[in-house]
Amino acid sequence: MKDILLAILSGIKKPIDGKLRNRFSVFLVCLAMSTLMWGLIKLTREYEAPLKYSIVPEDIPEGKILVSNADSVITLMLNAKGLDLYSRKLFGRENVIRLSLAKMRMVRDGDRYTGILRTSRLLKVISAQLPLGAKLIGVEPDTLHFEFRKSYRKRIPVHTNISLDFSRQYQLYDSVRIRPDSVWVSGLQEIIDTIRFINTEKKIITNLTSNFTTRLSLENPETRPAVYLSSDSVLVTMNVEKFTEADLEVPVNLFSDGEAVKFRTFPDKVKLTCRVAMRDYKRLDPSFFTVIVDYAKALKSGNNRVPVELTRKPSYVKIVSIEPEKVEFLILK
Repeated sequence: MKDILLAILSGIKKPIDGKLRNRFSVFLVCLAMSTLMWGLIKLTREYEAPLKYSIVPEDIPEGKILVSNADSVITLMLNAKGLDLYSRKLFGRENVIRLSLAKMRMVRDGDRYTGILRTSRLLKVISAQLPLGAKLIGVEPDTLHFEFRKSYRKRIPVHTNISLDFSRQYQLYDSVRIRPDSVWVSGLQEIIDTIRFINTEKKIITNLTSNFTTRLSLENPETRPAVYLSSDSVLVTMNVEKFTEADLEVPVNLFSDGEAVKFRTFPDKVKLTCRVAMRDYKRLDPSFFTVIVDYAKALKSGNNRVPVELTRKPSYVKIVSIEPEKVEFLILK
């Protein structure tokens, strides 16, 4: 060992030979192992040290909302093994104590409520949440303060945030159905009064060719304090059908608001191009459609070519085009 130290001191003037280099390596390994063993022995001993814990309130009193938690962090004086104490400090382990506020007494001041908890009465509750082997010696502060306000409820509609892409000739047969289509939102009145709807999570659905059902999570509005939703998700259902196009010839009628008028149009029929689901194709019939010329509008325009209007059609049909869009209108004497 003496030879190695002398070699280190004279290393600048004289290079270390291979034998001394090996001894020096052995020395460093022994030093590291000794330090490690010393550290492990120290860490297995018990120490007293303060640790900060975050308070997580639970069981908020019914009809109230927590708006302020001034004492959200408490300091616990613990007796525990050094390994556990320092690992929590060095490696950022989550230190959390959950406290029930269900039986807390409150004092009302207008629309506000104040509650306190004495930490001296919570020693058993806190100790039960500590790591195995840790002993609770003391808690700071000695009193925890909580402030509440009255909670209000309002039913608010749900909006889907989905993007639909259909395979060719396929589309929605009817509207997207949401269950439930609205949820109860609880919170401060001035906050929930500003919320118009609750969005679902964003979802992209592609190449749809058949009915589709999915459950989507609801996005909680980012407010302070937070609001609470009666449901965290909704069921979304879409009826998907294959569609086709069909042409129908429908006669042009006159709307004269009860006035007896003899008239004629050229042409006397128009062609409707419709999009309809395959299952409804056989239900198509020209008698289900009404196409008119408005007599009052025709007179006012002073033009013998007037637009036609579609005033009646089945709900399961979508009109693609009307040909012609204008007809010649003639009043017969």
